[in-house]
Parts: sequence; C-alpha cells; structure tokens
Amino acid sequence: SEKILSGNFSLLMKNMSVNIRRILIEALKPREILLVELAQAICSVKGAEECDIIVTDVDVKTETIKITVKGPSIKYDDISKILQEYGVSIKGIDEVSVAKMKQSPL
Repeated sequence: SEKILSGNFSLLMKNMSVNIRRILIEALKPREILLVELAQAICSVKGAEECDIIVTDVDVKTETIKITVKGPSIKYDDISKILQEYGVSIKGIDEVSVAKMKQSPL
C-alpha cells in the first residue's frame, strides 16, 4: 500500500506544486550593510513581494536580524545567494509557510 500512496502522490504532484509563501530567517549581518539596501535586494528576487527586517541584537561589528520574506513562490536558494553577496550569514530558519498550488498548463 505504500507504493500506491507514493504513486498517488507523484500523480498529484504532476499537476500541483508546493511553493514557499513565507519564510522567517535569523541571520548575522555586518553593521555597515544598510537594512534598506538589503531589504530591497531581497525583494528583487523573483517570487518575493515583501521583505521585513528586524534587528534583534547589536554587536561591535555585526547585527543579528530576523528577515521575513513573503510572496507567492519564494525561491530560498535565490534569497540565500543574495544574503551571501551582502556578507550575511544565515543562522537558521525560524518559520516557513508553504502552500500547494495548481500548475498552469503550458
């Protein structure tokens, strides 16, 4: 019966996709990086429509931040790449929200 369930899931997934709709990332950024600039860069990623950043801790050279990204189909790898380009180190993912969506026919 496990094969049947697996087969049904594969069939279901042919017509559906599971997209990240919201993600909360805890990260460490250099203090010289401006929050506005970082937020705009993150929001420029395809599938991201909103970006909120909150500073939760400040050190001499770094700031701990919480980044919330919202959108219909967020590409985590693209967000991660932007963060690396800005010298931001991801500490962890604190929350994630996904949704199943029907794929549009080609």
